[in-house]
Amino acid sequence: MTVTVTRKAGGITQLFNTETGRVTYKCKSNSAFMLIEAFGGIVKFNQKGAMATVTGHITNLESCDVLKHGHSEYKDALVAIITSQKEFAQNKADYYQKEITELENKLSSL
Repeated sequence: MTVTVTRKAGGITQLFNTETGRVTYKCKSNSAFMLIEAFGGIVKFNQKGAMATVTGHITNLESCDVLKHGHSEYKDALVAIITSQKEFAQNKADYYQKEITELENKLSSL
């Protein structure tokens, strides 16, 4: 069995089991939001360790809620998702820029 682990925005980790096709999203912070198409809306992770699992068309939520368009929290959740995505992208860009600079420094010293 092989599980691919990917860090996502908002303190969420994605675990993908290549054998079963099962995808599990686990929240590492006290709360988070994530747009997950399989659930047809925004998944609200209500606590640390909350999980949302997708296997084919079967879905399972543990300590999570689904916010559909029109829900009173939907707009705020979408704003939170956008903010966390921007922060995540900026952190990744900064990390790779630092790595590029270090490589360029090595190259210039040759």
